Amino acid sequence: MPYFFRDGRKLQFSDTRGQGEPLLLLHGLGSRGSDWQPQIASLASEFRILTLDFPGHGESTPAAGPVTMEVLAADVLALLDHLAVDRAHVAGLSLGGMVTLQLVASHPHRLRTVTVINSGPGMKSGRWRLWLLIALRALLIRSCGLTALAKRIAPKLFPNPAQQALREAFLQSIAVADRGTYLKILRAIGRFNVWPGIAGSSVPALILSADRDYTPISYKAAYTATMGNAQLTVIENSGHASPMDAPDQCNLNIRTFLRTHTAKEGTVIAQVTAN
Repeated sequence: MPYFFRDGRKLQFSDTRGQGEPLLLLHGLGSRGSDWQPQIASLASEFRILTLDFPGHGESTPAAGPVTMEVLAADVLALLDHLAVDRAHVAGLSLGGMVTLQLVASHPHRLRTVTVINSGPGMKSGRWRLWLLIALRALLIRSCGLTALAKRIAPKLFPNPAQQALREAFLQSIAVADRGTYLKILRAIGRFNVWPGIAGSSVPALILSADRDYTPISYKAAYTATMGNAQLTVIENSGHASPMDAPDQCNLNIRTFLRTHTAKEGTVIAQVTAN
């Protein structure tokens, strides 16, 4: 897989080099870009699909310094610059969704559309519960390692006996993640809050929420309502990892959304050119 360097760090990415508009897929914590394979296979005929391994994930080198959502968003922008992509559609799951919303808040001019899957702009209330969860996870990682955490998480992500292959793929992805970087990103998640930054955003946004996600649909509905051009869709019979456990529903919703806004943008450009 290709890679580039930013601030001395190697960042791995993939590029289908298709003829359509660029669609960048951002993975969740402990995952990697190749876990988007169901979306790559389905959407590559219409879009140029890009993926990025966050620091300490997949084949990307660990983070040497502090990690924030701003740092991860800067890695995304560095990839777009490396590929000479001015604006892209960006879709993110969980951590990837947070980075996507960070881009909405700080660099909306680099975005064509965004799709946020089972994620959000941070916690406005009940932050102590999030910090407690983070502290418990960090304690387990430090005492037993990432593999022990993964074995606890996998059955919750994919509880159906028929999802054994998905559980095994998750365990393989997290096995190559860097423990130190994982802990740094956990702390970044605890501090993350871009509610003010996304309020009134004009970037077309599709918010996808699984009906069995960790956070309730009402949470996603609350922040969707604050954005200026966002719509919420519920993925039924799905957990936190919707792109993996409900790929057909995810792909259909993403494709329909992107087709709509690609067509709209094309019409606007044609009208401006004609005038």
